[in-house]
Amino acid sequence: MEKFSMPKQVSAILELDEMMRLKHSLETTVSKEEADKIMSELFLPLNSAPEERAEWVDKLSALLESRFDENTVRDIREKCYCNENGRLEDTAKYLKDLYISHNKNLHSFVNALNENGACWYIKDNQLYTKMFACECPMLEKAKNTNSLTWCHCTAGYNKKLFEMVFESPVDVEIIHSIRQGFDFCLLKVTFK
Repeated sequence: MEKFSMPKQVSAILELDEMMRLKHSLETTVSKEEADKIMSELFLPLNSAPEERAEWVDKLSALLESRFDENTVRDIREKCYCNENGRLEDTAKYLKDLYISHNKNLHSFVNALNENGACWYIKDNQLYTKMFACECPMLEKAKNTNSLTWCHCTAGYNKKLFEMVFESPVDVEIIHSIRQGFDFCLLKVTFK
């Protein structure tokens, strides 16, 4: 992928982490029985090649899309977000401190981030964020697709992140993604 950027730290047990998050999400969203069934149909070896990981992502996405409705697929994948070795908490702390330093004023906060190249904006009291690189090591060799199934974990990650920053519930929707062939991922954060 042209816009792929390998994260600085990738877990030595990346594949095991992915499988464990998926199994847990399936169990809590659907059922333990369905989780066991799906997990038995998917195999992802440890230390797999980037091409193997990309193929597994496509198989998983197709499997989920064939068995569940769109909302269930989204719920399953949103619960599969990773922490990136503590990066989620570190990023949340940085953003929260910045938000507080701007007197919890969303416009001022966004302006400060944009001064450093963030390209975020507010429209109709919703926050839109752009990400110009995909750092998912599972997608390093993935092909473009119209499906957002895999990318919904990013919505889950950002939901957790922004709820920590704003200390308030939010919904996060992926409008479009780099994996779909766009130049950036666009997420919409709606305050509840």
